[in-house]
Amino acid sequence: MNLSLDYEQFDDDNKYDFVDERNVFYNYTLNGTDIGYGHINSYIRITFVLLLRLGFVLVQMGTVPVENVYRISFFNIFEIGNVIMSYFLIGHMLSFGKSTYKGWLGYSYNFSYNLDGALYGLCACLIGSSQISCFLVGRVHLACSVFTTLLYCSWYQPFLIHWIWSTNGWMNKSKLMGSKVSVKDYGGNLVIHLSSSIIGTIGSLFLGRRLIKMDDLDEHSLGREHSGNTMVGLVFIVLGYIAFNLPTPFFEANRKPHNYVGVILTNNLIAFGAGILIVCLLHLIIFRSIYNYWIIVRCFQGGIAGIISIAAAVDIYTYLESLGISAITSIFFFFFSILIHNTALEDYCNLISSHLIGSIIAVMACPLLANKQNFETKFRKVHILWQFICLCVVIAITTVFAWFVFLIFALCKLLRNKHEVLNHRRAVMIKRYLPKKGLLERLFMIDSKTDHIEPGEEKRKQYMVDKQTFT
Repeated sequence: MNLSLDYEQFDDDNKYDFVDERNVFYNYTLNGTDIGYGHINSYIRITFVLLLRLGFVLVQMGTVPVENVYRISFFNIFEIGNVIMSYFLIGHMLSFGKSTYKGWLGYSYNFSYNLDGALYGLCACLIGSSQISCFLVGRVHLACSVFTTLLYCSWYQPFLIHWIWSTNGWMNKSKLMGSKVSVKDYGGNLVIHLSSSIIGTIGSLFLGRRLIKMDDLDEHSLGREHSGNTMVGLVFIVLGYIAFNLPTPFFEANRKPHNYVGVILTNNLIAFGAGILIVCLLHLIIFRSIYNYWIIVRCFQGGIAGIISIAAAVDIYTYLESLGISAITSIFFFFFSILIHNTALEDYCNLISSHLIGSIIAVMACPLLANKQNFETKFRKVHILWQFICLCVVIAITTVFAWFVFLIFALCKLLRNKHEVLNHRRAVMIKRYLPKKGLLERLFMIDSKTDHIEPGEEKRKQYMVDKQTFT
């Protein structure tokens, strides 16, 4: 993964300053051993990514208010099967096909030739789909969930993988202003985190405001056990993100200092710790209180935002660069999470603040701050421009794709499930009797003094008795 191109196939005057390949479709021999048919890192990666998927289920159960958390379980279980079959049957060929159509899509490829590549692409799809589900779970119709996942894993994300990680991808190997350029996206900020968070955000915009009556929540919704499960889920997510970035033996053997496992692990842990520390300090300084379920969750999510912020170049950052970037990103995360919390956007897992904002920072930070590979050449400004162009292209295309998909389902009246339809009708009816609010304002504005729905039997009983409505 993130293999360096074999420069011997180019003449000296035709070399790229650096081609950042994250593809894993190789069949090379390393120390006399064929490493193209399954390596221990692939086993570690898929194991922890599956744990990550479980982590997102636990986090959704403890943070997303739905009538019954078993709806979340079924949604995710069905989606995992959909992701695996969609990518193996269609997506893998488009992403890592031997042949390419002008760097835009791959074809003519047998995935049995490259088992590591098949597993790696599957990991990317599992992560991306899980992040989308955080926005949509419990709200969308099953048909919308199935076809959105199918399109994302079999078609859209494989296109991004081919463009950015494949040897033949046009973003990975192109020319700009007379200089050969290659986008840097080692940890999948463009391929996974940015694309999935944009799709989820647009889905939330289509779904709009949500209104839930507390007496509709049964004993299987936000139970008291979910506070601990959420913490376990967040730990699984962190482990999955770190394991996803493990390098291949070929990558380490062909680059110095030959200890990229240590470099990647250390950079991720530094970023994780810095993100947690900054968000905790900001809560203590501004709110002077940390004894709240949602505040504790946000502090942990600050660490995840730190990991996301260095993912694009986690293999080349110094420890100080990782510390600085993650610290700055965690500050942005803190204020954006509070801002979004006071809008009508349903983002209980704070993915907009951590993944969308963090990915934008990550993609542009590596050419600006990193002093290795192509970023230290005389063409540095050209590479910065190329990173920005690729970022804008992914944002634009993902936005068009998401708007088109959700618009089709909205027109077909298959966007919302029956409970969400009822909740939406309640919100529309109540809206008639409330002062006019802006598009992104909640029906009931939340501030720092407002009670929140939290895991715990006593909290739920209190709301049941009061029979209040809450967003």
